[in-house]
Amino acid sequence: MNPRVAFSTLACPHWDIATVLAEATRHGYDGIEWRGGDRGHVRPTMPAADKALLRKTAGDAGLAAIAVTAYSSLISDDAAVRQAHVSELCRYADLAAELGAPCVRAFIGALPPGTDPTTRYDRVVECLLAAADYAHRLGVSIALEPHDDFVGSSVIAEILRAAPHPALGVIWDIGNATAIGEDPSDSYLLLHERLSYVQVKDGRGRGDQWQLTRLGDGDVPLRRAFDLLAAGGYRGPLSVEWEYAWHPELDPPEIALPQAAAYIRGLWRDANSGSQL
Repeated sequence: MNPRVAFSTLACPHWDIATVLAEATRHGYDGIEWRGGDRGHVRPTMPAADKALLRKTAGDAGLAAIAVTAYSSLISDDAAVRQAHVSELCRYADLAAELGAPCVRAFIGALPPGTDPTTRYDRVVECLLAAADYAHRLGVSIALEPHDDFVGSSVIAEILRAAPHPALGVIWDIGNATAIGEDPSDSYLLLHERLSYVQVKDGRGRGDQWQLTRLGDGDVPLRRAFDLLAAGGYRGPLSVEWEYAWHPELDPPEIALPQAAAYIRGLWRDANSGSQL
């Protein structure tokens, strides 16, 4: 069985929900990673009828909701602020359950310059366990996005070891890992046992010099990453994260998303056959 190929609606901020579904179907996608937040397509405050209609319309089109994105931050010195973000994650867990999505994509947060991430582990773990407990009761999970000061796979792995909850997993963003100089073999080894899904992007450079490209035009070792996933029996979603909302200089989704779907399916086919492009 092939993994579902999806895309994040970060790629198409100007499309309405009906267009997202129509374009996903037209270009052969299997699912959608729905972006939340103030500028996203979905949010917990949507009327119940709209949530039900979205779930039915997507299902009728053969499209799965693979995740909803919550813009969380769990590192504040203020316990009340951290609790507010946990409560928001719980509201997004409700939304995920209503849309039929298996998980909520969550961020740990950006630290003040010079702050050692390890000094925040305890509070992060406490917040994640609380959110995971709530999500678990709904049949969904929390999926950590390696990002900001917590982008390193070794950092995320340490947090996951401290929070061995069945409803807490991780996203492997292959591009983000490459941008900080990680080798796919190292990232996969640290994260594969807790993978919720995989995000796919391409680019060139490292650190502040990182620049996004079309899939196949950068130096992200996507082939090696796909080989590792295939060899390990991965069958979860592969989600294109085309950051058009943040980088409008990129190709628009009408161009980028069809190319990305075809490229990913080709890579996966080659990874499973052992052939080379």
